[in-house]
Amino acid sequence: MKDEAIVNLLYEKNDLGLLKLSEKYERLLIHIAGTILGGRWEDIEECVNDTYMKLWKHIERYDMEKASLKTYLKVIVRNTAINKLRDLSRREGMEYNDDFSDIAQYYVDQSQNVESQIFRKEDINLLNEIIKELDKKDRELVLRRYYYLQSSKDIAKAMKMSVTAIDSRLSRLRSKMKLTFDQKLRWVEGPV
Repeated sequence: MKDEAIVNLLYEKNDLGLLKLSEKYERLLIHIAGTILGGRWEDIEECVNDTYMKLWKHIERYDMEKASLKTYLKVIVRNTAINKLRDLSRREGMEYNDDFSDIAQYYVDQSQNVESQIFRKEDINLLNEIIKELDKKDRELVLRRYYYLQSSKDIAKAMKMSVTAIDSRLSRLRSKMKLTFDQKLRWVEGPV
């Protein structure tokens, strides 16, 4: 079933819309949530179900002109999984590596006011520009760690590098990207 037909069913609050949505996108959503939450199957299921519920309750916020349904769902499940991971870390005393916050903070939170959203979108565009300028290997490292939230161990295995090398390189990249971001931001905003 095409996305537009699924969205129309969801607007009508027809349960068939959720069924078709699940048939089409559940594997993708499970993969994204699983990448963030690891092997915690119950939490992954809850995260995917929360994603469906958020879309169901707030379908009127979705604009097909701005993003595909697939992209919209990926953002919802990613943010839901990150929030779930933060909640789990607080409740269970897990060590939560917050080193991605320098980058993750630039993603748009839909609950913010319009002015904040505009500034955040400009920040995201600037950050995307910086990421595109990185060489291929560095770009892959940044995306694996800060977008897909893979552990250093998983990245090291996939990229055939040591964990120490991954952590060291990511630390340098964070500093470099923050400096570049601040410089470009000052250039865009002009003298104060």
